[in-house]
Amino acid sequence: MSHVELLAHFEKQFSDLKKEMKISSSLEELDEIFYLRDMILKEGFVSNKLSRMLCSRIVNTYMSWSNYLHGLVMPNPNYMVNMAESQMFTDDDRQEIINLMNQILALVSLNSVLTLENDTRAESKFIDESVKFWKKTFQPKVMVFMKKVNKEWMNKAKL
Repeated sequence: MSHVELLAHFEKQFSDLKKEMKISSSLEELDEIFYLRDMILKEGFVSNKLSRMLCSRIVNTYMSWSNYLHGLVMPNPNYMVNMAESQMFTDDDRQEIINLMNQILALVSLNSVLTLENDTRAESKFIDESVKFWKKTFQPKVMVFMKKVNKEWMNKAKL
């Protein structure tokens, strides 16, 4: 199956899933945040349990960010980048980062519950809430942190 055919198949499967599960988020919204089309191309198939595949991608994205944020509040002493970036933040900043991590982990742990419960209505809500959380909370807060990190690196690089 070519890339074009694979993506067309994915889009059709998503459209069917969206109707069946009453997902309110669009494929474009989800793809903009979680790069779903990239995932499908990388994996080379569309799972017959597409909702679980989507949830897994959402969780992986949030966990990747959580691991980065963890390095800001509890840096690995053997990794110069973590140590330098951690020093860019005040105690208040670190507390805000921890609060954001708590919200991420609440969302991620919900996915584990959903895996065990097999509740499609709750899964649909998880997908939509993941998008809402990104737009309303996560992205705006992380943008502030990342701009601060970038500004500090630019200053260190004297650019």
